Amino acid sequence: MSHRRPHRRRLVSDAGHETISIRVGSSRSSTKYHQILARGPQDARPFARLVDDQTRAHPKDPLIIAVNGFRPWLGDVLHSCIEDYWSDIPDLDRAVQFGSTMQFPERASKRGQYVPWTFIIDHMNVPQVYYWSVGMNPPVWEDSGLPSMENFRFRTGVWFCARGACRSDSQISVTVIFTRPDEISEHVVKDLLFDYLWHDEDFTQPREDEEGLCWTFSRLYWLLTDWQNIIGEVLARLDEAEANSHGRHLPVKARTRRMHAEVDRLYEMKDYLQFHTRAFKKLQKLKESVPRNGQVDPLWADMDDAVEDLEQFDSRLDSLRERFNNLIELEFNITNAVQADNSAFLSAVATLVLPISFLASLFGITTVTWPVIWYLYAAVPIFVVSAAFTAVSPWARRRLQVALYPLEERRLRLRRNQFTLLGEELPDNVDVPNANRQGRFKHRRSMTAPLDGFGTRSASRKRSEKST
Repeated sequence: MSHRRPHRRRLVSDAGHETISIRVGSSRSSTKYHQILARGPQDARPFARLVDDQTRAHPKDPLIIAVNGFRPWLGDVLHSCIEDYWSDIPDLDRAVQFGSTMQFPERASKRGQYVPWTFIIDHMNVPQVYYWSVGMNPPVWEDSGLPSMENFRFRTGVWFCARGACRSDSQISVTVIFTRPDEISEHVVKDLLFDYLWHDEDFTQPREDEEGLCWTFSRLYWLLTDWQNIIGEVLARLDEAEANSHGRHLPVKARTRRMHAEVDRLYEMKDYLQFHTRAFKKLQKLKESVPRNGQVDPLWADMDDAVEDLEQFDSRLDSLRERFNNLIELEFNITNAVQADNSAFLSAVATLVLPISFLASLFGITTVTWPVIWYLYAAVPIFVVSAAFTAVSPWARRRLQVALYPLEERRLRLRRNQFTLLGEELPDNVDVPNANRQGRFKHRRSMTAPLDGFGTRSASRKRSEKST
């Protein structure tokens, strides 16, 4: 291991007013984890003693440390038992707590033999699943609309080093997992995280940096992210939108506004899905850095399967987005059809009223004194003609359209020779030059004469005999 000059850190005097839950776990321990509530730099020594006790009681057992929260003095606590060659551990936690961008898996430094790897990822799942998984009742978002994307995200940051990080035992791997100090993150870490990692059969398998990083990334991904759940939730929303659209529930403006919100949310989900896909593909490239005997690890097959699944989920989200867009277009088409019907009704009313109104205005502006009964004699025939025109006009227009543009239904009949039958290579209507098709099709009988009374032989059989 190449020696690097330690980075001298200055203790922070501000102890802060918030505590940070730091949990240290070992797979062979009688308890899932041991917890310490850090209130300031003075808790660095108890934390180092806790880590030292774990490494002495369970030698060669990988060390998992979960940190919920951030304070300026966190680096002083962590570096009490973790080599302080890398001073960016609290910076990674700060990015997890207060940042919004994700970080691909990468080396924290280019120098040294044992260098840690870091990444920040927003895991995605249905918001209610986080609560149901830890036995909690989820809040009711339906009163205020759709859950925001913040509710779908479970943000984590990971600092991983296979060797040389722990001062008590430099040969064990150290994984520091940072989460936010909210209620759901606290319950997931306490109730699910350590149990899930301990029960993995490959947890204690010795791995180098690249393999250990891929294992950590994939296990956290499978624990917290489930795109199949998200697709199921989007399908439920789509069914709800279709039911509201077909049943004409809610005003059309409210329906289209909700569907536009769904489409916007699908675009946001695509961004996270593409990041997950690219992260797995970057991890796949690390296989080239692993010795050949380590490339047979089933972990790499799991990485390939994850990429294939993500690509399938990506195409699935695209199809769901198209279905929402089609439903929005249907709403506009229905609205246009209703407006066309209303316009037709108003046109019919105008056809009845305008001639009578014109006749009344004609009698009103004339200077000739006509008897009032004359208006009645003129108005009745005009009204009858207008009513007849209004009634006959749609029928006459339909008849004219039928005459000019026939509307009868035409059904396409499928023909047998247009399709390839089972066990064949080409449809019957395909003419292959200089080729005898009799040997290709099972349903055609060979036209050759029987040989020695043993029945007929196909052309393909003859060709095989000639070749031998």
